[in-house]
This record gives sequence, structure tokens and C-alpha cells, in this order.
Amino acid sequence: MARHLFAILDDLTANLAELKAALAPLAPIGGTVVTEAGKPAASTQRRSKGAPSRTGGPISAKRRAAMRDQGRYMSAINPLSATRRAQVKKVRATKGVDAAIALAQRLQR
Repeated sequence: MARHLFAILDDLTANLAELKAALAPLAPIGGTVVTEAGKPAASTQRRSKGAPSRTGGPISAKRRAAMRDQGRYMSAINPLSATRRAQVKKVRATKGVDAAIALAQRLQR
């Protein structure tokens, strides 16, 4: 059994060496040969360090408050079951975010 395993490993190693030798002429064209299994080829493009980040600019006070309310709402409904979430969503649609958050906090208890 052990001999078969080592024979298979030797065959795989030989095949890998042949494949590397066959692909070596293609390396200057644009790709690199992967030396270890699991490492991706270096052909993926990465953003250079000097490139500006993609910020959206300043956020208005109204938008910031809406984002804060959305975060509070999401953290309030996260631990709830699906049926209780549906109840909270109905309240949010009719009465607003603050009422929905208050209901979600009551339902958590």
C-alpha cells in the first residue's frame, strides 16, 4: 500500500515538473507559473498605493441621522424570529423607525 502511495506521489511530482517546463516559455507573455498550490497567479490587478480612496464626500446631518436610525433598527431586529421581524416591519412602515425599535426591544424580552 505504501509503495503505491509513493509511486503516485512520484508520478504527480514528475507531471508537475513537466507542466512547469512546458509553461515556462509562456511566462514572459503575461503570466507567471504558480509555484505552490493554492497561490493565485500574479496576473490580478491591484490598486496602487497612491490612488485616492473612493469616499463619497461629506455626509449631511439628515443622512447621518438616517444612517444612525438604520443601524439602531437593524441591531434591534437582528435577534428576533421571522414572525416577530414581520411584526416590527409592519410597525416601521406605518408608524416609523422609533416605534419599530421600541417594539423590537419589547419583543426581545
